[in-house]
Amino acid sequence: MSDDSKQREELLMDQIDLKNRIIERLVKQLDNAKDTAESLMAELDAAKAKLAAANATVDRLRLHIQQGIEL
Repeated sequence: MSDDSKQREELLMDQIDLKNRIIERLVKQLDNAKDTAESLMAELDAAKAKLAAANATVDRLRLHIQQGIEL
C-alpha cells in the first residue's frame, strides 16, 4: 500500500470515528430528551387530574350557590 493510500485510509477512518462519536452523542441526547418527555407527560397527567378535581369542586360550589345552600 502506498503512502498516499495509507493517508487516505487513515483520513477515512478518522472521519468514520468522528461520525460514530457524533452518532453516540446524538443517541444520548435523544435518550435524554425521551426521558424528559416522559417526565413531562407524567407531570402533565398529574396536573390534568388536579385540574379535573378542582373543576368538579367549582361545579359543586356553583350548584350550591345557585340553590342557595349554605356552605
